[in-house]
Amino acid sequence: MSLKSPLYEEHKDLGAVFTDFSGWQMPVHFGSIIKEHKLVRESVGVFDISHMGVIFVSGTMARVWLNELLANDLSILDTGHSQYTFLLNDQGGVMDDLIVYRLGDETFLLVPNASGVDLVYETMVKQLPESDVFLENRSGSVVSLAVQGKESLALMERMNPKVKHLQKNELFVCEGDCDSMVIARTGYTGSDGFEIFTNIEQGKQIWEWLLKDHGSIQCSACGLGARDTLRIEAGYPLYGNELDSSMTPLQAGLGFFLKPSLKNELRAMNPERLPRIVYYQLLEKTPPPRSGYEIYEGDEKIGVVTSGCLSPLTGDGVGFALVQKEITLNDIGNYKLFVRNKKYSLKFTKRGII
Repeated sequence: MSLKSPLYEEHKDLGAVFTDFSGWQMPVHFGSIIKEHKLVRESVGVFDISHMGVIFVSGTMARVWLNELLANDLSILDTGHSQYTFLLNDQGGVMDDLIVYRLGDETFLLVPNASGVDLVYETMVKQLPESDVFLENRSGSVVSLAVQGKESLALMERMNPKVKHLQKNELFVCEGDCDSMVIARTGYTGSDGFEIFTNIEQGKQIWEWLLKDHGSIQCSACGLGARDTLRIEAGYPLYGNELDSSMTPLQAGLGFFLKPSLKNELRAMNPERLPRIVYYQLLEKTPPPRSGYEIYEGDEKIGVVTSGCLSPLTGDGVGFALVQKEITLNDIGNYKLFVRNKKYSLKFTKRGII
């Protein structure tokens, strides 16, 4: 039986079309993925991301322990800041990618993916020291919202003027009407935005407030379909597509988010970093590129698409591919995508088109 967001009934009232996402019934759209995508790029939209995990870690040894457990360098993370990181297995494969928010000197909020929250929490429990570190798994009992788009700051300032002082990846904890909440200048769309974490009662109030008439700023509900096309445009990976337990962050092109010592260790394990994840852009009009479509260099199959879409911004096919050999960026003559018995030219590029 699928889990439901605390905002499920609110979504039904708005006419949401639902899909199963990692065991959750979540809105895929509220009428049009393309319209919701463009809304974020041009104005502001709000996503319910309450399916994602919420794990609090606290204690005098919390920072030291988390720094040993996770792949990024937590020693440089100050209070009021957040960090993208990974939980890795013994082979360096990604068990999950997640965001860590440092709420206080000894308090952290971890947000893993919906598909990975059980594994992340179980792994943390198994490695928990006997004292000085405490875990609280509140996944499923928190409303998490992503307010995203170029008008997100103007809208959020009306809710809490303090947000204007936040830089990218910064956060603060504040008191609401019935509970405290975390407001962070984070998101996964490539546009400016904020994420809010709070209890269910207050989360419902905030959702209703965001969608009311704000005069010159109109915020609308957006589904996970637009969140997917937005992150593809921005060049952000999705666990299960570009990341999995057999793929190291280096192979996924995410070495920037690793401690230097760990990066060197993973390089030694796989110096060629193959197979690897790369970003592509189609050079001619095509049907939408889909996961599993094959990529060729001449007559040789060299990879497969892991994520793809027709960008609502440009109309071009863009996405990620897993390739088995070295490729050349921005080469416009050698690589082809095989779609419906026809080959279309593409180039591999640095990530993202925005």
